[in-house]
Amino acid sequence: MVVARVLVFALLVAACAVQTGPDFDRRLGEMGGGDERALLAAMGCIPDNSYQLDDETRILQWRWDTSYIAGGWAPAYRRVGGLWVPMGGFPPTLVRQGCIVEWTLSRGRTQSYRWQGSGCSAALLHGAP
Repeated sequence: MVVARVLVFALLVAACAVQTGPDFDRRLGEMGGGDERALLAAMGCIPDNSYQLDDETRILQWRWDTSYIAGGWAPAYRRVGGLWVPMGGFPPTLVRQGCIVEWTLSRGRTQSYRWQGSGCSAALLHGAP
């Protein structure tokens, strides 16, 4: 029973892993060199933040927050003496995975990007395959 649960959990985790860090980085790199309109189309949504560094340079920032509850396992009960005693099990856990992507634009053209976070594999990018 426990082995089956572990196997199902492992399969669910593997199914959720859509892309790896290098895949995400490659997809972002394919968006470089264009203008701001092309970047917005490729990212698929408007940025969450924008910072004006000087007259010619801006930083656009996107954020994703993927949160879910990983179900726990109910304890097994065993009879000890005249009492039923719980053994093992663990409660549900809140899992938060965030991702931040920042693009630097100079004179309206993309110059560089950076990203960070454990939730970037789940971030949806529209412009690259």
